Amino acid sequence: MEPSQRAGNETELLHTPVGVKSWVWKHFGFRKTDGGAVVRDVAVCKEKGCQSEIRYCGNTSNLSAHLKRRHGIDDGESECNVKERTQASTPAKSLATFFAPKLSSTSKRAKNITKGIAFFICKDMRPYSVVENEGFRYLLEVLEPRYNIPSRQHFSESYIPNLYTKVCDEVIQGLMSAERVAITSDGWTSCTTESYITVTCHFIDNKWQMKNHVLQTRVLGDTHSGVNIGQVLRSACEEWGILDKAPALVTDNASNMIKAGEEAGLSPHIKCFAHTLNLTTQDGLKIAATERLLGRVRRIVSFFHRNAVATTVLKEKQGLLGLPHHKLKADVKTRWNSSFEMLERFLEQQAAVMATLLDKKVRKGSCDVHTLSESDLLAAEQMVSLLAPLKSATTLMCEEKQPTVSIIAPLRIKLLAHFEYVPDDSALIKDMKRLMSEDLRGRYVDEEPFLLRAAALDPRFKKLPFLGDERRNQTFEYLAEEAAQLKEQRAQPEEAPEAQPPHSSPHQISLELNEVCDAETTKECPPVSKKSKVLEDLFGDSFCTEDPSVRGKTSKEQAHDEVRKYRDVASLSLDGKVLDWWRAHQAEFPLLADLAKTYLCIPGTSVPSERVFSTAGDIVRSERSVLSSEHVDQLIFLKKNLSKCTTESIEL
Repeated sequence: MEPSQRAGNETELLHTPVGVKSWVWKHFGFRKTDGGAVVRDVAVCKEKGCQSEIRYCGNTSNLSAHLKRRHGIDDGESECNVKERTQASTPAKSLATFFAPKLSSTSKRAKNITKGIAFFICKDMRPYSVVENEGFRYLLEVLEPRYNIPSRQHFSESYIPNLYTKVCDEVIQGLMSAERVAITSDGWTSCTTESYITVTCHFIDNKWQMKNHVLQTRVLGDTHSGVNIGQVLRSACEEWGILDKAPALVTDNASNMIKAGEEAGLSPHIKCFAHTLNLTTQDGLKIAATERLLGRVRRIVSFFHRNAVATTVLKEKQGLLGLPHHKLKADVKTRWNSSFEMLERFLEQQAAVMATLLDKKVRKGSCDVHTLSESDLLAAEQMVSLLAPLKSATTLMCEEKQPTVSIIAPLRIKLLAHFEYVPDDSALIKDMKRLMSEDLRGRYVDEEPFLLRAAALDPRFKKLPFLGDERRNQTFEYLAEEAAQLKEQRAQPEEAPEAQPPHSSPHQISLELNEVCDAETTKECPPVSKKSKVLEDLFGDSFCTEDPSVRGKTSKEQAHDEVRKYRDVASLSLDGKVLDWWRAHQAEFPLLADLAKTYLCIPGTSVPSERVFSTAGDIVRSERSVLSSEHVDQLIFLKKNLSKCTTESIEL
């Protein structure tokens, strides 16, 4: 029997359920067993040449997704209708265009277009199947009729993995030049309930620019225990070759993450300051009077969100009162800043809200909604004033291009001062200040000396005005000792690295790479000329490359001299660029500059790894729920690390 006849017979043998309303059953059916029983847990596609088996559990979403993705059929369209629509939308071709030769896949033009499609998929988080979409193919047909669009398998199995390998090599090259590397990590769960853990890295390069990269995203099949997470972190450091970079760790305050830092042996382990502020503020918001006030505001906001008439009247009142046309915001109890924003927006629109609730059109449906009393409004205003500096601090700490670890100590002390009582404080505000102050004062006790040294290396805060003379002098004394030790360590001859077995992973730094670098260095060093030899004979006994001011001094003496000069220099303005300042003063303070790189590269929050959640949510969506963990890792990595300049320089 011919294959076409066999496929037709199989289609005829499929049983179509009776009494169903969904259009998908025009294209799907159930098989029957030899005994005539219908197998209702597996639906079989009837489209020509398909016969795909899709698991059926009473919901047709996956069946319609299959028709749309594989056959371009949506809302009951037949395959013939799709073909007719595709042909009708295809631009008319002239004879010259029709007979024009197709671009070779190895031509420069075709390579650039393919590279552009890969960039589009990675940066805009598009599914691989976008290359099969009608609109996308039409666009490329208009722009370049001679171009043959590669299949989605070509991108998912070949091109994107090769691009991933190339970008990995560039990230590794950057990590090799880093003085120190800090990593952040956090876990998240996809829409398919798979648990992942993402690791990001941060360092300052030779040009004094802050570099942030996503290193890897791995499935964590076991429990999120500190031991398991610690093993993932340790493995990531080994895989990317950064164990010799004294990696620091930044995570939230969860007990399993604290245990993970100990298990991985990463130090210092800085707790995320944004997460700390969230815990501190949540303590203040758990007071009964605070919860009651937030509940009243929440009830009013919820009424406006579900009542279309009230929303329309609110817009009218906003126009009459000259208020901005802003919607009321609802809060999420686990995020304190959302409660702050809800109160702030409510106070902004309070006049319009009150006028709306008193309007005849709205009063009929708002019998259970009441405006706030004067005492409630006063308490809300005081709460907003109390929480506003914490919101500003959280926003400030989310910066990724400038150092943030150096801001933790000054901010903590500033907020503790903000929590002190003032005569106008109400009983509610005093209770909030007391609880928040007690919580924040108990944080960063062990990390405080490190955070003070980080602040001292920040030219904006190097005067340390919030410390007494004794602690200020102790901080700089420790910095001088540490800078001297760092110089002595670098002066010692490096031990030859042990031979490593070859690795197929793109993350491993191969020996061949080092050999190439050595060969290039040898080529760049010309042989010594006769004139140079004469100069060496004449001035060799008196010539010195070192600064005469440090000649004959020990490393400790040089470090103490630098610290004295550094403390005498004027501080940088608060809006100044810290890394630009160090780049300009690197020659003046060489020891402190090297030390500053090891401190200021550490982020003050774990926000970089948490920001991956939104990226991952856009990548692992319902229509791409079958993505393998390897593809998830590659797409998140390229989304965060791939740039236009990098793409243009890579040859594939």
